[in-house]
Order: sequence, then structure tokens, then C-alpha cells
Amino acid sequence: MTIDSFFLGGLVAASFMCVAAVVFFERKNPASSIAWVLLLIFLPGLGFLAYLFLGSGFRISKKKKYALKAINDALYDKFLRQRLNIADAIKFMQSHENAARLMNYLKNEGEGPYTCDNRAEVFTFGSAMFPRLIEDIENAQSHIHLLYFIFRNDEIGREIAAVLTDKARRGVEVRLIYDSVGARAVFSPPLFRNLRRAGGRVLGFAPVFSNINSPLRLNYRNHRKITVIDGRIGYVGGMNIGDEYMSRDKKLRPWRDTHLRLTGSAVGFLQERFLMDWGYASDDMEPREPVNLGKFFPGPRPGEQGTLGAQIVSSGPDTSESPIKSGLLALIYAARRNVYIQTPYFTPDKSLMDALRVAARADIDVRLMLPNISDHRLAHLATLGYARQALEAGVRVFLYNGFLHAKTVVSDRLITSIGTTNLTNRSFTLDFEINAFIYDQGFAADYEDIFLEDLANAAEITLKWFTEKKALANAGYNFARLFAPLM
Repeated sequence: MTIDSFFLGGLVAASFMCVAAVVFFERKNPASSIAWVLLLIFLPGLGFLAYLFLGSGFRISKKKKYALKAINDALYDKFLRQRLNIADAIKFMQSHENAARLMNYLKNEGEGPYTCDNRAEVFTFGSAMFPRLIEDIENAQSHIHLLYFIFRNDEIGREIAAVLTDKARRGVEVRLIYDSVGARAVFSPPLFRNLRRAGGRVLGFAPVFSNINSPLRLNYRNHRKITVIDGRIGYVGGMNIGDEYMSRDKKLRPWRDTHLRLTGSAVGFLQERFLMDWGYASDDMEPREPVNLGKFFPGPRPGEQGTLGAQIVSSGPDTSESPIKSGLLALIYAARRNVYIQTPYFTPDKSLMDALRVAARADIDVRLMLPNISDHRLAHLATLGYARQALEAGVRVFLYNGFLHAKTVVSDRLITSIGTTNLTNRSFTLDFEINAFIYDQGFAADYEDIFLEDLANAAEITLKWFTEKKALANAGYNFARLFAPLM
């Protein structure tokens, strides 16, 4: 037997061992299991490597660590709810029964309570958001907390890192979490060297080579984007720190995104989520009462308060259910007039596609806006494949002329969801995500108008668009869909 044949035989044997693990030992949903089996059988080499890096097998159990995380999270939640004056939502519930059901569901899932004293500023391009963010960082007096999936060592990244370093030198507490895979940082990026020397604290979330993850583990990423300044100003949405979000990438522009600047009691729940993730990232998971409540949760000043109702909702692999996904499903089912959706990647499971179909067949105006170009070729092909299925269900589909990275849903000029969650299996089950659910007619009307304005830079496609494509193109969409449960 030659070395080549021995290697090939070993690779095939390893692939079939993985198939056995998927079929007999893993508790995946059937669609995901089928996708893994197909990949392992038809592409054994690639399939084995993908399973080694991205699969669920061969992992060190996280049950103990997640159990400690849940205890610590519950402590923060208990103390925060006791400290904040959570507004009574009875009047809102009496006026908007459908929104009240969603609000109650999210509250009963253990998510953030409804708060009704918030203000929100919406940014649809990084060129407007980043100057505002930098201004708020420069004005910080107490602390600055940042968590980003991506923090690039480029022009905007270096500018923000420099401002953070200056604030740290001036005595402001700076804490920063970047995702070790999203930031493509096996080791701590040199970008943060000066910040650390100035007293700032920087952590990589779940390093690939660590005792948190089994070796070579690339799943369970922190896809959240959170900034909290002095416990009073919060940012959340789709924008990471990188020049592409300023439309500086020639291949991916215009880069259209959506990000929120919040003030009010909802900021406390962004702060809570940051501190929970900091404890996990720092491996400091011993249960204890949270400290510095007065510093980290000062509550809004009178001038910062508004009238927006909001809930901050998180999900991740540490939760048995996906509150964000379930919340979005509830939002779609509750719609009475329209549902407008923007997402860069669209690989829905059956439950989400069924919700869209039911709404569209009930004569609800369901519109789905997707990017015409993408930063992930296979995911984009799968997205277009599912777009065809959405069209068949009665959903109107639009392709934005550029890269649409916004993750938003707005319904009935009443409820708006803005956050980090893509409509994909990865976002719903594998990644840590966070969304703001906002209950306000004026805010929802304004965001619906933004969606309608985006239509001027988008083209509607129909089933005819697909029938006019070459057979090879349609075959590519169908092929990519096979692996959508893995995306």
C-alpha cells in the first residue's frame, strides 16, 4: 500500500467516523445533520476538516462553564432589576395587544424587561455613526466598555484605539472584548498594545487555542456589537469597527448598515450583557454579587430620558432556546399590515419560512431586502436560493445595489427589531447575538420610511428573474442551499 492510498483510506475512514458521530451521537436538527452527512460523504477531505473546525463533535463539554455563567448572569440580572425603576407597561399593553404578547413572551424568556424611558438615534452609514461614537468616547468620564466581533487594524480601527488609549491615560476605565475568530486574531493584535500600556484591559473572546474551547474550535463566536459609555450611552447594531463599514472597500460599497445609539434604562441591559460576557471572556466565572452598581448602572439623567419602549434581547449557545429567533417569529405572526425585513444573509429554517408564508398568504405586505453583492460567496448563493422560495411563498424580494449589512425587522409602524442577528442557522443557534426590540409608533414609522427610501437603490426580483438565469446558475443556488444549515 502506497503512502497516498494509506492517507486517502485514513481520510475516508475519519470522514465516516464523523458521519457516525453526526447520526448517532449528536442532537442536531435533521436539516443540519443531513447537510453534514452530505458534506462528509461527497467531499470527505474538505468535510473532515470542516467538521474538525466547525462541527460539534470532539469537543470538551461546556456544561459546567455555561452553568456557572448562568448563575453569574442571574445575579447581575437580579441586582439590575432591583436597582432600575422598570416602567409599568399596562397602558401600552391595553393599546397594542399584539405588541404586548411579544413583550410578555420576551420577558418570560428571561430577557430584559420592558423599559419606556429611552431615546434612540438611528445610523444607516458608518460615516455618520463613527464620528458620533468617537465624540461620546472622548466625552467619557467614568468608563468605556466595548464588545465587537471585528475590530480591524485599519484607519478607523487605529483612530478609535488611539482615542481609547488617550482616555485610559486620563484615568477612564476602558475594557474591550474582541472575538478571537472574527478579528482573525490568534494572538492579541498589536493594535491594542498601547491601550494595554495605558491601563486599558483587552480580552479576546473564546480564543481558538484555549481551555475554553477544544483545540481548533471555531464555533460559538461572539457576534455582538456593544458599546456602553459611563453606563448612560449605549450603541448596538450591525456595525463592527472597520473601514468597510465606512464604505471604503471598493468591492463592497456602498456598505449600508443599521446601528442604534440609545439612552435611557435600556442601556443598563446592554451594560449587563457586556459584564456577563466580560466574566466569561476573562474566565472569572465564580458566582458573586456584581460590584460597582452605582458606577456601572447609574440610571439615566433627566435630559437623557425619552418615551421609547425597548427590550434588550440576547441569545447564544448558552441558552436552550433562541429568544431572538422566537421573538422575530412572534413579531411576524403578530403583523396585521406589513413586515419589512433587511438581512445580509438569508438561510431560514422551516419555522421562519413558514411564518413568512403564513403572513404573505394572509395578505400581509411582506418585503425582504437582500444585498446584491456579498462578502461570502457560498452564503450569497444560498441566500438567493432561499429568496426564490420566499417568492414562491408570496414574499416580495428586493436586491439592494450594494452590500446591505443591516439586520432589521419593522412591522405595522409599531415594532422594530435592530441588532446583530442574521436570519441564518448560525446566528440563531451557534453565535452570541443581541437585538433591541423597540415599541414605538413614531420610531417604527421613521424606520419604515428608511426601508422605503432604500427601495430607490434596490431592484425588485420575481420568479422570472430566476427562470431567465442559466441552468448552471440555478444549480449553484440549489447546491449552496444544501449546506445552508451549516452557515
